[in-house]
Amino acid sequence: MNKRRASETADALSWRRARALPALAVIFLAQQASYLNMPAQSDRTVDHLKIGAWLLLTMALLAGLATNGAWFRPRAVRELINDESTRAHRQAGLAYGFWAAMAAAIALYVINMFELVSGRDAIHVIVSIAIAAALIRFGMLERRALRDE
Repeated sequence: MNKRRASETADALSWRRARALPALAVIFLAQQASYLNMPAQSDRTVDHLKIGAWLLLTMALLAGLATNGAWFRPRAVRELINDESTRAHRQAGLAYGFWAAMAAAIALYVINMFELVSGRDAIHVIVSIAIAAALIRFGMLERRALRDE
């Protein structure tokens, strides 16, 4: 792949990522309504499938956050997409995710004083909030940087 074509592809993928990350966060959070409607102690197969789907989506989003996300693109494109500003934005997004996880954990600790929260529910809430916060922050920083170019 020549440099010009790799650069054009990387630019298009950067714009797509900047638009997609906040949208993915909204979709991810909207999916939580399905989880919240489940009975507390359910052994139905459909409920296990819901948890499995959440877990797979969670792992995919984490993998996308931890890497540049362009796994099936040529190396030249992946290197162009993962420039210094993108790495800084990713770090800022992950830091937001960390602080969101801490805030959620503290909130759940307080809630647990008044109403019992299961470990599974607490983990689900903390992980979901942390990933959504990281995705939104990373995506918004990327959009701002691309607009300023």
